[in-house]
Amino acid sequence: MAKTLFEKTSRWAGRWVWGAALAFALLSGQTPQPDMGSLLDKLSQKIKDSFDYKNWRASIVSTTTKTDKSWTPEVVTVVTKNVRSAHEGEPQEEILKALETKKGRTTDITPKYAEERRKEREKARKRQAGEQDQTGADDERRGGSMSLDEFLPFSEKKRGEFEFRLKDDTRLEGTSVSALDVRAKVKNPRNWEGTFYFDPATYSLLKVELRPSKHPSMVKELEMQIDFEVLNNRYLVLKRTRFKINAGIFIKHIRQIVEEVYSNFEVLDEKN
Repeated sequence: MAKTLFEKTSRWAGRWVWGAALAFALLSGQTPQPDMGSLLDKLSQKIKDSFDYKNWRASIVSTTTKTDKSWTPEVVTVVTKNVRSAHEGEPQEEILKALETKKGRTTDITPKYAEERRKEREKARKRQAGEQDQTGADDERRGGSMSLDEFLPFSEKKRGEFEFRLKDDTRLEGTSVSALDVRAKVKNPRNWEGTFYFDPATYSLLKVELRPSKHPSMVKELEMQIDFEVLNNRYLVLKRTRFKINAGIFIKHIRQIVEEVYSNFEVLDEKN
């Protein structure tokens, strides 16, 4: 009898403490933190399911802005292109138009730009082949690009190196969303930190704002922003990307912002 009374009292006390904590959080305008492990599992699984495609194509408008020390634009290059995934290597590009604006004057540089991109891709293929010969392994960062997995901290293998906190009352483009603040406990260039925005009902990733927790050598500033949209109620596809970089040493220095806007995105291996 005493044991039963103790158990009932303990359960009542536990509920009271939990209820009091919840009431305090609501009155103070704070959102009670969920079971973080469960939340990360749901985000990780949703991302895995949403990127379950290999073949795609899209139209892209890419704007590269090279700036001076105060981030004032000096040269702006706007490229319109069609892009399609490739079985190996980086996606295939069809350059439709390339315009360069410098000192207030705009020039059509389409043939020159297309040739430069062809040479860059050829160098990337040779570099990749050389790296595979040395390591005997496939390079996930084909052609110098990086896999999305390298930026995500949600897997059980990586989450121990980060701290997670759900933000309060977040809105994105006028819509109420959930925002997860991520900070690296282990600081290194491969551990990116920032904010992940997602749909609280479906756990679909909507936007990421990230930076490396520790800058690579010769990099003073590096920021990344990616906006996603859900295609066919299933696939997560790119909508916009923005990269800002300030890097280099002495006379060779890079200060530029690269923005890309995606349209007409199609998943070509649609599964019924």
